[in-house]
Amino acid sequence: MDIVILGAGKFGKTICAHLCREGHNITVIDSDAAVVDRIVEDYDVMGICGNGMSIEVLSEAGCARADIFIASSASDEINMVSALFAKKLGARHAVSRVRNPMYSKQTGFMR
Repeated sequence: MDIVILGAGKFGKTICAHLCREGHNITVIDSDAAVVDRIVEDYDVMGICGNGMSIEVLSEAGCARADIFIASSASDEINMVSALFAKKLGARHAVSRVRNPMYSKQTGFMR
């Protein structure tokens, strides 16, 4: 599968590690170039340094052909918006990590 992961923090890196072991084609997006360099060195993934809410960055990452887009940055808002953008660009499935329970009331509207 083609998988795009936004955010290479603790959560994103763990997801990346598990999916790499399964042999998936993974692209990781993060705004910190050092973090992107580190994850590219540690795993067999493509890394892109950029803003996950940028349609250009999401397009460069291959969201149009992605089977799954996983938004796991530190910001709930960035995760939700980037997942919506990825889905609009053509990603088959989009998953967004959201920690604030306030947003649970809006999930129906966002779908």
